[in-house]
Amino acid sequence: MFWNVENFFDPFDNPDKDDDAFTPAGEKHWTWNRFTRKKNAVAKTMVSVADRYGGLPAIAGLCEVENKMVLRALVTDSPLAEAADYGFIHRESPDRRGIDVALVYRKDTFVPIKIDSLRVEEFPTRDILYVKGLVRGVEDLDTLHIFVNHWPSKLGGAKRTSDRRQEAASLLKNCLDSLMASPGRKDIVIMGDFNDTAPETGVPQIMRLKPEVRGRDSPAGTLRFKGKWEQIDHFFVSEPLLRNQVTETIYPMPFLLEEDKTFLGVKPRRTYIGPRYNGGVSDHLPIILSIGKK
Repeated sequence: MFWNVENFFDPFDNPDKDDDAFTPAGEKHWTWNRFTRKKNAVAKTMVSVADRYGGLPAIAGLCEVENKMVLRALVTDSPLAEAADYGFIHRESPDRRGIDVALVYRKDTFVPIKIDSLRVEEFPTRDILYVKGLVRGVEDLDTLHIFVNHWPSKLGGAKRTSDRRQEAASLLKNCLDSLMASPGRKDIVIMGDFNDTAPETGVPQIMRLKPEVRGRDSPAGTLRFKGKWEQIDHFFVSEPLLRNQVTETIYPMPFLLEEDKTFLGVKPRRTYIGPRYNGGVSDHLPIILSIGKK
């Protein structure tokens, strides 16, 4: 599973980060009760995956999480904690707002053995989280290499910010080149919010990694902007994994959506609309990757 959980902040001020808006006295009036409601909604979404796919997510990449505290609360004090024993991996990045990527994993299914934080040195942004781990209970799948991404946004204009996304793409490519140069089979899953469509990311051209097509019952994207769905959250998998039955779907649970009164249809129900508290979870929908036998 991958999900941009949109400003998953705790309500406490971090003097080293630009998180003042997400405090009780800040613009968003972000309180412990609102944090708890969001945390439990994220957990509820992850638990609900079992109803549709037959099991809880073995691995979940998240982005826009503030720190270890919010992740610890998610895996130890929420409906997710009652469903399974989850661990998490998080590294602080130099992002000015303090939002990072993270990996949440079922301890009975995935055992991390190597963790690295890949950093774009040219400007402060989110690190790419790399995790190598052992997979339990899945036939023909032993070691998995996972990259969790949240590339720079298009704030300020797509063309003006394209160089920043290219820097992140180059960093990922260099790491993949080194990984593939080592001997042995490489089962790789790249996931994230790339702030671009799949072709524009350049990832499908990086050693022929390719995304899978979403299911027919899914929306046309993970994000809706001015009435149009956009697909900027993606999975990419390596060639060896494609020998299995690999499917990707967007996960549009009804409680994650609301009516789009301006452009008709539905849209993700986000936590805030401007400064107004809207009570939703995220402006993105989660995506699910299923890997099984053909």
